[in-house]
Formats: sequence, structure tokens, C-alpha cells
Amino acid sequence: MAECEWIVLCDYAFPAMSGKLCLIGIFDVIFTRGLPAKHERAAIGFNIIGEPGEQVHLKLEIIRPTGGVILNANQDLTLPDSGAAQLKIELKDLPLFDLGRHAIQLDLGGGQTKSAWFTVTLLPESVRPPD
Repeated sequence: MAECEWIVLCDYAFPAMSGKLCLIGIFDVIFTRGLPAKHERAAIGFNIIGEPGEQVHLKLEIIRPTGGVILNANQDLTLPDSGAAQLKIELKDLPLFDLGRHAIQLDLGGGQTKSAWFTVTLLPESVRPPD
């Protein structure tokens, strides 16, 4: 059964010509002036390993500290001959409603869940640019 080796939140994720997934600007804190807010652009990069040709159904959710789901994405894929796939999901205008720790959860079924975390916090007054 396929499993997720790693999952990261970053500014940009794109495939290189060699097929490798390039991740730029990995982060785990989002600063905001207030709520609700939107994070303009980000990406989630992850790696799935399993058997060559294995059919995989993945479900990705971003979960609020209160338990509600901000984003829900589903995808079916077939693992290539190598048995591994590096994938990305682009996020545009991600809505943020809560301060605190949010979960990025990737479920491949059969109890195979992988999580990563990010924290939404207020931008300190001392570093806020003028309005």
C-alpha cells in the first residue's frame, strides 16, 4: 500500500526538467495583520511511494485549529514505474479564519495518513509596515 514519505508547505513548487520536484521557501508560520485573512500564494509538495502501477486515491485537507476544514482536494493517480511520485498542489488565496496551529493532512486510505503543520499568528506591531 502506498504511503506519503514527506509533506511540506512552501512558497513555490514546480517540476524541474529532470523530473525532480523543486521546493522554494519552505515555511511553517503565516503572519497576518488580522482575521479573516487570505494567504495569497503557497504550495504543498509531497512524495508518495508504493508499488509500480499502483492506483492511489489521495485526499488532502487543511484543517483549522477548531477542527473545520479550509480546503479539501481529492485526486486519483497511478504510480509510475519507479513506484514513487513527487506531487504538488498550488494554493491561491487560502482563507484563514483562526490564529493557531493548522494541520495539512494527506490521507491515502487504509489508515495511511501523513500530517504537516503551520501556525497562523499576528504580525508583531514592531515589524508592521505603515498602512
